[in-house]
Amino acid sequence: MYQRGGSSVSLITVILLGVIVGVAYLIYDNLSQPQQALPIPTLAPEPQATAVSLLPAATATLAQEITAGAQLIAPTAGINTRVIQSYISGNSWDVSDLGIYAGHLQGTSWVDHPGNVVLAGHVEMADGGRGVFADIGTLNVGDPLILRQNGSEYVYTVSELLSVKPDDLSVVYPSTTSRLTLITCSNYSFLQDIYQDRFVVIAEKTS
Repeated sequence: MYQRGGSSVSLITVILLGVIVGVAYLIYDNLSQPQQALPIPTLAPEPQATAVSLLPAATATLAQEITAGAQLIAPTAGINTRVIQSYISGNSWDVSDLGIYAGHLQGTSWVDHPGNVVLAGHVEMADGGRGVFADIGTLNVGDPLILRQNGSEYVYTVSELLSVKPDDLSVVYPSTTSRLTLITCSNYSFLQDIYQDRFVVIAEKTS
């Protein structure tokens, strides 16, 4: 048996009206709810010790302004390079475009605030050439590190040299003192074709 034409049209009309009303309600409900900002990517578990939180991830424009004109100098390691910004990508930082420069890890402190200023650099370039941090291993405790920007000079003294695993982000945690941390790859494995460790230089601000 089949229904008469008029009844079918009425039923379809009711269904369509119901769908339209439902969609309109969902759109209204979404627009009326306050929009929440996207969360900052989680970089690592919080350290057990009390520490200041990582600075909020800045916009690309603001982050670029932070390092504008900045220069890193490590006289005893022959380092004299421009500092650019390395932005957060997923749960880490994108350092693929650093080239011959040092990269300030977005979200870490900067020279005008107390805390841990973290700079990363390549020990070797993709073409096999020497990276900006090729001689970072020649630094010793007591050596100076200098950050210059807009006519100001910030001097740090190396206090610690250490090797950590790639997933150990404790060296980028905030600090209560004015600190400069340099990070690069180390301990290359030919069999695995990866750098197994990270070489880290920690320096405290002296002037």
